[in-house]
Amino acid sequence: MHLVELSRSEHQGLRIRADRVEAGAARQHLIPIVMGEFRKAATQYPIVFAKHPETARFAPYVLSGLGLEENLFWSGTELDVAYVPLNVRRQPFYVGADNELCIDLDHPCLDGSGTRVLVNADGSDSAYLKEILAILGELVAGRAATEQFVATLLDLDLLAPIVLDIVLDDGSPLQVQGLYGLDEEKFRQLDEAKIAGLWQAGYLDLLYAVMIASGQLFKLIRLKNQRIALSRAWQGNAR
Repeated sequence: MHLVELSRSEHQGLRIRADRVEAGAARQHLIPIVMGEFRKAATQYPIVFAKHPETARFAPYVLSGLGLEENLFWSGTELDVAYVPLNVRRQPFYVGADNELCIDLDHPCLDGSGTRVLVNADGSDSAYLKEILAILGELVAGRAATEQFVATLLDLDLLAPIVLDIVLDDGSPLQVQGLYGLDEEKFRQLDEAKIAGLWQAGYLDLLYAVMIASGQLFKLIRLKNQRIALSRAWQGNAR
């Protein structure tokens, strides 16, 4: 990764290939999301919680694979999903430490054959760059609210380790560790005052989204089995 602050004059000639934007997520099994994405994400992925590798603080993620650096939704050319998380769609742009707009000059979507430009001929921001700025704005605005949501779950002791001990169709065992989900038993035991507090904070429907999304784990297992079967069939045909 080669992050630099975006200069509309210095980088006005850069072009983006839209078909390569999602390539950065091809080996991401955990993709961070903000709470404004929960409802859409729940229709496609399990929503889990994990400790950030650098800060050790809990944050929400969509789970896209059952192994490290595995994205079971990656088809080889795109993410085969109806909803692509904001943290994927904003590639190759980032928000710097001082809220400056940065770009990763090493991202594969930067290509002279791309059709998306950053700056119009008159020097104004392109429609594409405005879209990126809106996505980054949503991520920045959602960060503090999401951190507060997670802090509330921790205060109520509602996060518990997810224990998955799976046997795939080919008989191979698979264990997923380091992930946390909603402790539904403790959630059901909350008193009326705490439930009312969650409702007033706008958190109750998010908790239900997390619970519904847990069923998407079965989709990941199915995709994993399909990928293994295709790999075995390809290897058999190659002999």
